[in-house]
Amino acid sequence: MVRPIDALIEFLDVGHGRLLDIGCGAGTLGEELLQRGYDVIGIDPFKEQGLRGRRLQAGAEAIPLKNESFDIALFHWSLHHLPEERMADALLEARRLLKKMGAIVVIEPEPVGTWQDVSQSFHDETTVQAMAAQAVNAMVEKDNYQRRTRYYLSEDCYESFDRFVDEMCSLAYNRYSEIQVRHPDVQKAFESCWDGSIYCLRQRIRMEELSLSVAEGSG
Repeated sequence: MVRPIDALIEFLDVGHGRLLDIGCGAGTLGEELLQRGYDVIGIDPFKEQGLRGRRLQAGAEAIPLKNESFDIALFHWSLHHLPEERMADALLEARRLLKKMGAIVVIEPEPVGTWQDVSQSFHDETTVQAMAAQAVNAMVEKDNYQRRTRYYLSEDCYESFDRFVDEMCSLAYNRYSEIQVRHPDVQKAFESCWDGSIYCLRQRIRMEELSLSVAEGSG
């Protein structure tokens, strides 16, 4: 299995540049990207401690930064967390902030794998994930972007069901209760993920890069 940061670094394939992490959360990914040579700024509507001095509290559809400031605008598992009516605006805002040769990178989980089997009863994101994909499709079709797509399989491992429940209930954006997560059907699906030494939940992840340079030069 591939770690999300390793899959992302390989997909970006540049190793440098000014990067905007849209929906940066706790800033863990941004901190790793900083260590890999990227100049990272994070934005998120929630207050967190990560990326201290390098983050802004803001929504994705209204980012208080200058036009053409970044080489990469990254949505890492974040586009599907926006309301459907704001997804297109967030993508357009990302485009505004990119330099002429910049790219929008959208990383999104898909409802494929044991993660979906375990979480679908209390946290089924199939609909919002499809909406995010549709927003990207609409942007590509409208402006004739060059699109590059790749997939990888993500894996999260837990020592116990209690550890899984604790993590699910710690997420700032969750809309479910501990009672829902601890449902016997959830526990049964979780325990089916035992691999002999630990519980491993897997999910397919889609990575997409939308290149502005070709779009602007194609007309």
